Amino acid sequence: MHIMYVDESGDPGLNTYSSKHFLLNGLIVPQDDWQKYLGRLKAFRKSLKESYGLNQRTEIHASELIRINKLEEYKKIRKTDRIKILELYSEQIPVIFDKARVISVFFDKANFTGKQDVQEIAWNRLIQRFDNFLKMSVNDKGIIIADDTESKKIIRLLRKMRVYNPILRREQGEAINHPTDNVLEDLFERNSKDSYFIQTVDVLAHLLYRREIVKGSLRKYRLEQYFDNVEPILLKEACKNDDFGIVRK
Repeated sequence: MHIMYVDESGDPGLNTYSSKHFLLNGLIVPQDDWQKYLGRLKAFRKSLKESYGLNQRTEIHASELIRINKLEEYKKIRKTDRIKILELYSEQIPVIFDKARVISVFFDKANFTGKQDVQEIAWNRLIQRFDNFLKMSVNDKGIIIADDTESKKIIRLLRKMRVYNPILRREQGEAINHPTDNVLEDLFERNSKDSYFIQTVDVLAHLLYRREIVKGSLRKYRLEQYFDNVEPILLKEACKNDDFGIVRK
């Protein structure tokens, strides 16, 4: 059994006021290693408390480590140290989750029309890759746990994909039904403040965003390079046309 923890970044809208990008990150954790990974996460959080005074119960929220909005406790930590926490986290992710895998979906919404549902397409791509991974893992099974999202929509999508999920086979010139029947149950939701695993995926999502969209004022921190640290556990088979396996359409 594998558990995929998922976090979204950006909004799915296609209007003038929406974000220009929408992305998903999925962290696939083997059931047998879950307890070990939790222990490593706790040890890492303890080290952050000792080095930077970050309480172990305080939620790690990547965007707020860069620019504080709601988390008052972050104000006790200098900005350079908050960004250092992100760098350390990126370095520790492949160490803590040594047998895990990461699937990344990054959509530039300029490539979509107003009639398309960006969120649903992104989730379709993510679920499909997770199911492919499970089928390759000796026909294993898995579940999905996500931070707050439009769960009813994703549950409908997941149920539909279990029955009808056409995949275009270019060599055959036709679509073949490829049910995602290795993903069990409906989507489970978990608040990020209560899960170190979801917080880890939040970090992954934000570092992917910073890699793809480089902000000049943050270049001195090399934020755009931090996502490279998790390369050892990226599921590059998710998109063979991308060096990092990032699904872009």
